[in-house]
Amino acid sequence: MNIQQSSAPSDLDAFVRTAKAGGVPDEALVALLHQNGWSDRRIYGSLTGYYGEALGTAPPRRSARGENARDAFLYLLNFITLSFWATALGNLLYVLIGHTFPGTEYFGRFSISEVALQVATIIVALPAFALMTRIIDRELKARPDLFDSAVRLWLTYIALVIAAVIVLGDGIWFLRTFLNGEVTIRFVLDSLVLFAIGGSVFGYYFAGLRTPKGDA
Repeated sequence: MNIQQSSAPSDLDAFVRTAKAGGVPDEALVALLHQNGWSDRRIYGSLTGYYGEALGTAPPRRSARGENARDAFLYLLNFITLSFWATALGNLLYVLIGHTFPGTEYFGRFSISEVALQVATIIVALPAFALMTRIIDRELKARPDLFDSAVRLWLTYIALVIAAVIVLGDGIWFLRTFLNGEVTIRFVLDSLVLFAIGGSVFGYYFAGLRTPKGDA
C-alpha cells in the first residue's frame, strides 16, 4: 500500500527525502534542521511522512483526546482565575478611587464589606492563577508540541479578543466623555485602571502565543 500525498511536498519534505536517500542518519538530520530554525514538530512530522512512504504504512497515532481535555482544563482554569483576581483588583481600585474622589457620578458608598470581598477574592484567586501559570509553563517545557495545541490557541485567542474589546471599549468611553466635556479626575483614574488591567491581560496572553526558539 502506498501513502498518497494530499499536496506537493514542501521544501523541508524534499530535503528530508534527499538526505535520507543519501544515507544521512536521523540524529544528524534533526540537529542540522534545528540549526536552520526548524522546530521538532515540523522535523518529526516530515520524518513521519518519509518513513510512512518508505514502509508503505503510516505510523499509528496516539489519541490526543485525553491530552486535549487536560489542556482545556489548564487553560480554562488559568483564564478563570485571572478573570477573578483582575476583576476584583479593578473593583477594589474603583471603590478606593470613588471614596477618595467622590462626585456626582459616584453613586456607590465606601463599604468595608465590599472591600473585604475584593481583597478576599484577590488573596484566593491570585495564588491559584500563579499556580496554574507555573503548571502550564512546566507542561510547555515538557511538551513543546503544546505550543501548537488547537485547544491552547483557541482559548488564548478568545482571551485576546475579550481583552481587546475591553481596551477598545475603554478608549471609546473615555473619548465620548472627553468630547462631552464631562472629564473628571475620578473618571480619568477609572479609565486608566480599566486600560491598565485590560492591556495587561492582553499583553499576558499575547506573550503566551510565542513559540519556542527554532519553531517554524
